[in-house]
Amino acid sequence: MKKVSPKFIVAMTCLVFLVFGLFNGSIGPIVKELSAQTHSTLGAIGGVLTFLFMGALISMFVAGPLTDRVGKKIVMVISLFFLSAGLIGLCNAHSLPLMFFFFFFTGLGQGGMEVSGNLVVADAFPENNTGIMNLLHFFYGFGAFSGPAITSLAISNDISGKVVLWFAAVLFATLAVLFIILYTNKPISTSPHLAENKTLTASVYRSPLLWLTGGMLLTYVGVEFGLGSWSTTFMEMSARLPIQQGALVTSAYWGFITLGRLAGLVLSRKFSSLQLLGLAAIGAFFGGVGLVVFTGTTAAAIGIIMFIGFCFGTVYPSTIAFTSDTFIHDQGKAVGLVSTFGSIGGLTLPWLAGLILEKQTPLVFVIFETFIIVAMLALYMGMKLSKKNKNQRDLV
Repeated sequence: MKKVSPKFIVAMTCLVFLVFGLFNGSIGPIVKELSAQTHSTLGAIGGVLTFLFMGALISMFVAGPLTDRVGKKIVMVISLFFLSAGLIGLCNAHSLPLMFFFFFFTGLGQGGMEVSGNLVVADAFPENNTGIMNLLHFFYGFGAFSGPAITSLAISNDISGKVVLWFAAVLFATLAVLFIILYTNKPISTSPHLAENKTLTASVYRSPLLWLTGGMLLTYVGVEFGLGSWSTTFMEMSARLPIQQGALVTSAYWGFITLGRLAGLVLSRKFSSLQLLGLAAIGAFFGGVGLVVFTGTTAAAIGIIMFIGFCFGTVYPSTIAFTSDTFIHDQGKAVGLVSTFGSIGGLTLPWLAGLILEKQTPLVFVIFETFIIVAMLALYMGMKLSKKNKNQRDLV
């Protein structure tokens, strides 16, 4: 069979991430429907996200080393089938424990798919890793932005919002078959150069740079979802903005994150992944300070939230690109660990931010989020210094 071009492989993976975003973005709008399906309260059904991220957290850590051992194809295909089966299961679950189980099962597929998908595109275009990674995550953002709108349209026309989940299940299964037929793993190198790096392979988990990079993704995902989850409530409490208008602010925030990923694609021609991280962290820092100053206003606060979202856009894909470039002989282990840290941030920091907003004031909430952005900036500086030291050691 004729070899499939890297562009086609990237296009397939972008479609996977588009469907991934559609599925993730549609969960919120159908929570009430899932609650009625399982005869549970909204508060109880809210735990589905916890089980989803728990499953992803476990599979991300396992999928990284597994891709290094068996290749990206097997992990991607199994993960896509897990996603398809999990979505079909949760659409038919009529008890809360069964719903939690299928969300956990879906999370296992989600984590493995995310790790292997990032590695597939990094492998396809290693010479433009940062740009192609921003393109991949642009499609996720576009899907996450479109999912709620499609779900809302379905519900408005008396169609179950779960139609998006059924659609995603079919596409995930179809894409799994396409990966079986069309994708071929690159052979594992047995060159002397790789043999010389076996000590690096054995010690990858002891690399300070890897843990700093994981810390970057932990803080980023935490503050990204912290603002994304609570910006509607924040604008309602701080500026008395009606909740329906506050929801538009949240939608625009995610839209600007998606635009930021397009900007990352363009800027990757002139800047490295680490330089893009620095630009994003510095821009977000000034945005955080501005939000502290203008808390209580309407137009200024909304504009600053949009600016922070735009700065955030390139952080996740550029961090993954930096990881795969830096740990070239242990991409699976490194990307898996860093992605796991991102899931930990998503599980913990937004929850803590919500408690602060509920128990304290909007200003304290903004100060907390800005403090996390400062931590991102400090981690970037640590990554830059550690990378410099690593390069000097490699030259010796």
